[in-house]
Amino acid sequence: MTLGIRLDGRTALVTGGGSGLGLAMAEALHAQGAAVAVLGRTKAKLDAAERQIAAVGDGRVRSVVADVNEDDAVADALRQVQEWQGRLDIVINCAAPLLAVSPLAEADEAVVSEALNAKTVGYHRVARAALPLIEKGGTGRIINVAGMAAHVLVPNIGVAAVVNGAVVALTSYLAAEAAPHGVLVNGISPGMTLTQVWHDRHAATAKAKNITPEQVRDGMVENLGIRLGRWGRPEEIAAAALFLASDLSSYVTGQTLQVDGGLGKSVI
Repeated sequence: MTLGIRLDGRTALVTGGGSGLGLAMAEALHAQGAAVAVLGRTKAKLDAAERQIAAVGDGRVRSVVADVNEDDAVADALRQVQEWQGRLDIVINCAAPLLAVSPLAEADEAVVSEALNAKTVGYHRVARAALPLIEKGGTGRIINVAGMAAHVLVPNIGVAAVVNGAVVALTSYLAAEAAPHGVLVNGISPGMTLTQVWHDRHAATAKAKNITPEQVRDGMVENLGIRLGRWGRPEEIAAAALFLASDLSSYVTGQTLQVDGGLGKSVI
């Protein structure tokens, strides 16, 4: 068996693929030969993403408008993608809202419940619908994008820690259940990554404090103790997704890969 990064002949679905990390991952997979569908709720954003992704590959790209919080919509979207290319190999769960920032003990119960439903339950819904359709015996992959909050203690992100910790557990259990069918399930926990959302946040903070966005970013790097001394780039997170989607990861399952520039400080 020759292992490689190319994904020729394979079909991928990326939820939350209209922007940010989801878009970067969709671009990376398509550049390596995969037919890629991006799923989201906003048609205009998906149409723009479709054009951007098509520019880096052979043009086998489509968008699917659906809400991952709706069972029927998710099942229909996955069937559409499978029928489009006659197969479904790779599913990346990346659709998630910004989560509340507050001490966990002060977070309203409804906020925690809503956050779990929006991310963890949504990921489960997509994975559950995908497993009967996904290719068995070697190319089938499910990749769940969690977050650094699952691994590090940072003040005021307890809600995100609970939600992303649940995603890590979901990944481990799905991997165990999917392994007999030859489907690999893994996760990625990105660290601080310069998506457009963070660019906008830094600009707003910089304006309020009368400093530059670069100073805002550098201050966060110092406060968090990121070992590589900088923020990550979306394409660096996408590279990890590409590895997990490819044959190079053929003996990896049930793992959540921390791609965080050395933010995590645990020994094991």
